[in-house]
Amino acid sequence: MFESCRGHVNDVLASLVSAYGSEVIVDPNVVDAYTTDWTRRFTGPAIAVLRPKTVDTAKQMFTHLNTLNVVIQIQGGNTGLVGGSIPPPRSSLPVVIVSTSHLKNCDEVDHVSGSITVDAGVTLGELNKIISAHGWAFGVDLAARETATIGGMCATNAGGIRVCAFGMMRENVTGIEFITLDGTVVSTIDKPAKNNTGLQLANFAIGSEGVLGLITRVRLRLRRPAQPTTVLVIPANTIPDALAWVREAQQHTNTLLAAEIIDNVTMELVLHTHSLRPLWTSTATYAVLIEFEGDINLFTAPDDALVASNYAEQRELWKYRELASDSWTSLGDVHKLDVSVPLPHLNQFVTELSHVFASHHNVTRGGFFGHLADGNLHIEVVGPTFEDFSIDQEILELVARTGGSVSAEHGIGRAKADFLNLAHDDAALAVMRQIKTVFDPNGRLNPGVIFNE
Repeated sequence: MFESCRGHVNDVLASLVSAYGSEVIVDPNVVDAYTTDWTRRFTGPAIAVLRPKTVDTAKQMFTHLNTLNVVIQIQGGNTGLVGGSIPPPRSSLPVVIVSTSHLKNCDEVDHVSGSITVDAGVTLGELNKIISAHGWAFGVDLAARETATIGGMCATNAGGIRVCAFGMMRENVTGIEFITLDGTVVSTIDKPAKNNTGLQLANFAIGSEGVLGLITRVRLRLRRPAQPTTVLVIPANTIPDALAWVREAQQHTNTLLAAEIIDNVTMELVLHTHSLRPLWTSTATYAVLIEFEGDINLFTAPDDALVASNYAEQRELWKYRELASDSWTSLGDVHKLDVSVPLPHLNQFVTELSHVFASHHNVTRGGFFGHLADGNLHIEVVGPTFEDFSIDQEILELVARTGGSVSAEHGIGRAKADFLNLAHDDAALAVMRQIKTVFDPNGRLNPGVIFNE
């Protein structure tokens, strides 16, 4: 793709390899592994991948790239669903990927403040192992914990299964450091938790999807693990019935840690794909998984509820939910839409969603699962080609009509840049673009992510 500027490409590669050696990956077979996203829907070419091993090197690389007239694509664990970590499909300039996956330093746990500072490339799974050994837990959890990086989770303001108890990443970050293209380090890492001193520019990085700068380090709020907990899976015939069980858990138990939903289409797929035992003799319209702090005596469970109080049994029940996304992915080209809908409108939305599935001429299968307590649904659609965004548009327009958000926890990326106007008016979009221009005046940082080029 970059043949028209081959001389420039060679100069860029020579400059980078000379400066950083083995931390610059130029083997096309290795680079290709970084140019397609987890859904396999989005792909874009790159001439090299930079994998700095220290934050200082990452800062040097970032400012060096700014002098080379290239497009810079930031990437963490590459577990997103909207193409936000993938190079643009077309670019007049050579594209270099900066991967934070090798930034692995972790400071000691601060037991007084209940916090830890880690490099952006530390995965959620690695974080959990470190802090659990010291008697702590982290408030954000998600199925991709072994590959999702803390920097990427901040960049997308990730949510996951514990949002109803502890909030999204934004509520679990007490300090963050990122570097802008001109080399400016913007940081609140070493600031006290109470720091009301004007605009906190570092906080702009959370949810920015890499369009403002490179997140390098994060200070995280830790929590004591919830002990003991109870997990239930309850069959429900309707969305109101499902919400009633969540309401019961919120009113009559200790902290509600999770409230998930799996529709019958997804459940059948999970059972078939992973050869799991059916939960009931016939598949319920919806399976509601609830986890709360405390024992089952706090909750009046129906006779057909499945209850687990020890860790091994709980993990077995959680499999039915955590294998949902992979089960859909196994079908091939799957449209994955992450949305949220206000709970009072959830039943209306699900009803109309079934009509969208039935009326679209190319849809062969559609279903959903997600985080019931906050109305966050992960919608999966099979049939339309990856190039056909008509089903995406119909669903996102339905979300907007019912007062929801076209992105709940995965960001806008490239997939939803055309639909950002469903979430914000022209004035708000103009302000966002102005902020982007301040940090990236030449538009060379993650171009096409969030904003159309």
